[in-house]
Amino acid sequence: MTGKLKKLFLLIILFIQVSAVPAVFACTIISASSGDTVLFGGNEDQRPNSAFLVIETYGKFGVVYFATPWKKWSLLMQMGINEMGLCFDANWIPKVKLNPHPERKPQKEWWVTQIMREASTVEEVISQISTYNHGEAISYQVHFADKSGDAVVIHPGKDGELSYTRKAKGDGYLISTNFNLANLDNKLWSFLRYRYKTADEMLSKMGTQNDLTVEFMTSILDSTHQDWLFKTLFSVVYDLQKLRIYLYHGRQFNKPYIFDVKEELAKTNSYRKIPIEDAIFSVENENQ
Repeated sequence: MTGKLKKLFLLIILFIQVSAVPAVFACTIISASSGDTVLFGGNEDQRPNSAFLVIETYGKFGVVYFATPWKKWSLLMQMGINEMGLCFDANWIPKVKLNPHPERKPQKEWWVTQIMREASTVEEVISQISTYNHGEAISYQVHFADKSGDAVVIHPGKDGELSYTRKAKGDGYLISTNFNLANLDNKLWSFLRYRYKTADEMLSKMGTQNDLTVEFMTSILDSTHQDWLFKTLFSVVYDLQKLRIYLYHGRQFNKPYIFDVKEELAKTNSYRKIPIEDAIFSVENENQ
């Protein structure tokens, strides 16, 4: 097979796989810290879908989520932050088989939401992931960060066990998009790395040409958002020290809607679910 035919064949396979991808697809996720500033940002790139703000207060820690319907779940907690400043977001990756572990505790619901109610740091997340039975395969990776600036991406490893890539200590950043960080040599999915490269190029100037601010993080999300089949439905920046949420709806990156995590939890008795448009309307009314 010639080089051109081989490339065409790979593109056809890629198109078939992309066509079969579930709704949650091209999310770009970034965690960064500089001095006392710790920020986390994510684009939620999907086919047209409904979205909700979900607040839970019945666990050890209260959590504010952004959620969308997905596959077998009527509502998947796609990203969130708890009252201790631990946050997460998830992005789809090609499916990887896992070694079965029926001896581990079952998941009554998604293991991420169970951890968000119980953990306050990345270190605690890492210590808990191996206690769950994650099934026979996984097609996503999860990016966590905490208010200390620690961050990690949980992903399937090459040995069939869950593994992770961790942010270096101190000032710096960690990026995840839609390729498994444990499998950087997979050329079939290399075209998806352009968003990773864009974010990396911008973040590499942090501390020299750009300070770490909400506006800077927002500019990275704007530069990596999607306008094609999987459009960016909404984007979020978390300030993990101040426990603030900056929501950008429908790719309007010049118009943040700001939520206070503690205020949202205080207004919630156990559980509250709000369409994202209604949550935005409430913020607009409060600011009038």
